Amino acid sequence: MSFITTSTLKNSTIMFLYSERERINLAPEYQRSGGVWTLQKRRLLIDSILNDYDIPKIYFHSLSAPGKPTQEYDYAVIDGRQRMETIWSYIDGEFALSDDFEYQLDQSLNLAGLTYEDLAKSYPRIRIKFDSFVLPVVSVETDDIDLIEDMFSRLNEAVPLNAAEKRNAIGGNLVKAIRAISAVPFFEKKVAFGSGRAQHLEVSARMLLTEHSLQYDERIIDTKREYLDALAREFKNDRPTVVTKLERGVKAVLKEMSNVFMDGDPLLRAQGNMVVYFLLFRGAMYEEKLSKITRRKLLNFRDKLAENRSLAEEDFVKSDFALLEYDRLSQQGTNDASNIRERYEVLADHMGLPPTYHFG
Repeated sequence: MSFITTSTLKNSTIMFLYSERERINLAPEYQRSGGVWTLQKRRLLIDSILNDYDIPKIYFHSLSAPGKPTQEYDYAVIDGRQRMETIWSYIDGEFALSDDFEYQLDQSLNLAGLTYEDLAKSYPRIRIKFDSFVLPVVSVETDDIDLIEDMFSRLNEAVPLNAAEKRNAIGGNLVKAIRAISAVPFFEKKVAFGSGRAQHLEVSARMLLTEHSLQYDERIIDTKREYLDALAREFKNDRPTVVTKLERGVKAVLKEMSNVFMDGDPLLRAQGNMVVYFLLFRGAMYEEKLSKITRRKLLNFRDKLAENRSLAEEDFVKSDFALLEYDRLSQQGTNDASNIRERYEVLADHMGLPPTYHFG
């Protein structure tokens, strides 16, 4: 039976943890992406430490429990990543105290605007006090990583996780595949939307779900949250070879997409279009007609949409209904199977590809 235990971490002073920072993994797989603190928030944390305020608990997953093999890290941060990064970046001189900082224990001292190095030179005793501040670190030991991922989700309930972040915390085979896909060059270089709040993970999951539905059900299904979560749970611990096949399929399509789109491509600004593009390239691969898809054709299609909108405002009868419908579908229900299928058919026709999707 799985277990999980917690205890107060010994030797958790700021300077000790700073000296051991290479042994602490700040970004384990279950962590949410992005979320860099503002300068104001970082300064407030250092203010709280210097003025002896309590700060929220920090949770470390102990990776070096007795009986475990030697690993790269001794700990992984379950909760408190931004606090640790803020403290270390202050020590590294990346920012200074605010211009209105007040040292409440002795207001005759002017520490406003000081960096860590300034503090060490002008007020060495206060710097030592800062270094010796004991951070409230809780060490967590368990034999089941899923319990750690569940704890991460629970600890972050105060700042609700979005659907992709909650799915990421499920863990398992499919979630690992989602992470691997989100790290390919297509997402790192080509897309024009950021990775904050796990946006790349969400799109990667939709592509995996689409690949699965085509390989095993020969149909396009909704890419809504409940279907994505169900797939993640279905393959959490089972059939790793199936997941590997799905991952390879998606990566092969994304490699071809990377050959067409430019870095930070404006055509890849909307997440709602990503599955449609995925289907377009996937179908062209199976039909051996990738040469029919060019960035110029995709740009022409975008221009035709804009021209058709203007024409419809002047004379609706003369406008192209299929393009108007594509516009409408792009604005609502983009995760519905019927929506995805209809947009694919319009776009495929413009590319000179068969509008009826090849399901192989």
